[in-house]
Amino acid sequence: MKILHVMSEFPYPPDNGCRADIWGRLQTMSHLGHSIDALVMSTKRVPRERDTAEVRRFVNSLQFVDRRPMRQCLATLAPTSVACNKPLAEVPLREQYDITIAEGDSLFPIFENPGLQTAVRALRVHNNESIRMWASAQTEEGFLRRQLCRLEALRFLPFSRSAYSRVDSLWFISQSEYQDFETAQPAATSKIVWLPPSLVFGSEPKRCTARSKRVLFVASFHITLNREALRWYLREVHPRLTQDPEYELVVVGSTNERPCAQQFTEEIKRERRCSVHVNIEDLTPLYDECALFVNPMQRGAGVKLKNIHAIERRIPVVTTSIGNDGSGFMDRQHVRVADTPSDFASAITDILNNYSMGGLMAERAHCYLTKNYDCHANILRLFSSLMPKSPWRPKDEVVSSRIA
Repeated sequence: MKILHVMSEFPYPPDNGCRADIWGRLQTMSHLGHSIDALVMSTKRVPRERDTAEVRRFVNSLQFVDRRPMRQCLATLAPTSVACNKPLAEVPLREQYDITIAEGDSLFPIFENPGLQTAVRALRVHNNESIRMWASAQTEEGFLRRQLCRLEALRFLPFSRSAYSRVDSLWFISQSEYQDFETAQPAATSKIVWLPPSLVFGSEPKRCTARSKRVLFVASFHITLNREALRWYLREVHPRLTQDPEYELVVVGSTNERPCAQQFTEEIKRERRCSVHVNIEDLTPLYDECALFVNPMQRGAGVKLKNIHAIERRIPVVTTSIGNDGSGFMDRQHVRVADTPSDFASAITDILNNYSMGGLMAERAHCYLTKNYDCHANILRLFSSLMPKSPWRPKDEVVSSRIA
């Protein structure tokens, strides 16, 4: 199959949830023998040469597309992020594609390109963008940023509705958002699918000191929703746990060189019983050395991949309802879900004091993960369902592969 893969940012290293999802799917499609042309929107974060070389291993061609300056896109009817990506509608396209994948609503302009020749237009729905932007507006520290987020939330309501009606296939990352859309738009059921986050399972984790009382939180600090979550935890939950002399909070985050994220890092470094690690490339040792993972998200949309990556490493998870939303994991069977400070602290204490209970829960969650989140199986199943719309046909060995 010939694929045009359009991305809002460079997917490697996969150091946040969106990049990790894209990177796993990109590798899988390449390993299945598909030819991929990649279009990536340029950002201030210039990829390192070694990172570009890594991506080129999996694509036939790699092209960067310059965004329009934001100041030119503020006074538009379309969401600003969509208007910034309008150059996608003008990129010269000469190849014919079986499928074109746009990684998010803001990349819809690729489907307005008059030169695009594709059998299937597929849109990856990473979030309900209107809900996400409205949630961001509640947490932004700057007045102008708050107003822009509110404006974007209002703009995305009609835009996404129109965009979804004009594509052939919608790939929802969130199970709950998929179900909500199915209920609201029953006539569109044939073109929607729940495609969980793309995981490529690796080697078994080494849970070397998992009997410790170290609690792990991992997030991108430049995202206001993550900063709000950690502040809530440090204010409401952390003090309830420091009475245990063995308890420690381990915070890992990336800053993307944003001043707001760097300032936040300095803020949390002042917390007692809290160690902070910034811009770490390999998180494996930290996952292996902690007893459980916490996700205290208070707002947001889509799937919080921080939970998924913790479960992939067989570490027990304590999360809020928002943090668990859309993943399919069940309270007390796969994860512990708690929304009040006292319940959240109690769930953590239960697991820290009962290693076997936490381990059993983590194993059940991992089994659910391998059954439902296997990228190889999910891509095979999805592409097979798209066959009637595309001239592509899988090879015999692909047809006979396992589909979970």
